[in-house]
Amino acid sequence: MRKRRFIVRKKGSALLRICLILGILLVLAGAGYGIFALTGSQEQSQGLEQLPFTADTNYVFTGSGFLYMYGDRLTYDDLLDAKKDASYQVSTGSVQLAASPTLSVLYHDTAVQILGAAESLTFTQQVEQVACGVNHVAVLLRGEGQAMSLQVYDKAGTQTDQMDFPDGELMDFGFAQTQDDTLWTLEMAPAGSLPLSTLTTYNLATNHTTGVMTIQGQLVDQVWFTQNSIFFSCTNNLIRFTRTGNTEAYRLLVYGWELCDVSTAGSTPLFLYRERGAAGPSGTVKIYALPEGETASATVSAVQLPAGTLGAFLAGGNLYACTQDTLYVYSSTGKQTNAVALPRTVDRAQRLSETHLLLTGGNGLYVAALR
Repeated sequence: MRKRRFIVRKKGSALLRICLILGILLVLAGAGYGIFALTGSQEQSQGLEQLPFTADTNYVFTGSGFLYMYGDRLTYDDLLDAKKDASYQVSTGSVQLAASPTLSVLYHDTAVQILGAAESLTFTQQVEQVACGVNHVAVLLRGEGQAMSLQVYDKAGTQTDQMDFPDGELMDFGFAQTQDDTLWTLEMAPAGSLPLSTLTTYNLATNHTTGVMTIQGQLVDQVWFTQNSIFFSCTNNLIRFTRTGNTEAYRLLVYGWELCDVSTAGSTPLFLYRERGAAGPSGTVKIYALPEGETASATVSAVQLPAGTLGAFLAGGNLYACTQDTLYVYSSTGKQTNAVALPRTVDRAQRLSETHLLLTGGNGLYVAALR
């Protein structure tokens, strides 16, 4: 059973105090920002920007750039504006990173430092995970036994809220992708022989609980927010709830398939599914285009991925499939519209945002802009 407490707590000692080094920028000699639009002929080449750190570096993507550790230095490298690049000195290198477009955090076993806050936060419990929203940070702490606590702090490091989970029933938590200061928690409890999942949403700007939704008889794999909807991708169904009334609008059968990506850049949300349990992004994938109405009027398109696909992603309303040497582009209805040669061989690919992919070649990291 979840218990919620509203708390305003003073900050702790400066265990992870960070000193900003003014004017230090990290510039790679000869690293060009060669980005080309993904339109035009089949012979077009996709430009890549090599990042100033390697694949084994401790790093996090903020939404517009990278925050990464190098020795005792924390460095920020912006993808679009070098004037925002900066370097920080930290007291320890054994930290984890979390970030959003507006907040960045360093944390380790019992301490959390919000960048920009005067002092760090210290705890007697173990820090398990940290998530960053627009104006708040959520810190998951593990106590004795299965007990867990989710504490919420503002940018200055002042505690504003707390949810306690004494039986360890919290399965997941995070902030809405719509960047509107909505925090959500996902709990699971047995309901007889069937699982019962409960999603609770909180408006941190007003300190109000804004919704409670339940899913029974199947597991919830992922939760995704738009301005008008909350989508649950479950073991059996893809379910849409309205954000205004927190009521179920419709559900689609997706049994045997699992969600691997979402794009909300266009007017209609797109969901990419692959066969559940598949070893990688190969074979056939399905694109679900889901209008946010009261009835299920989804358009489903199947796409046979190219041989040797390293990753398949939705971005900007399109499907991208990356092989070792080519980036294939498909429309939301599954029609191939382009095939762009990569200037070097890559062995891994992942989506950063609606506009960028992250590619790995050897130990090097490269960013491809999708335009």
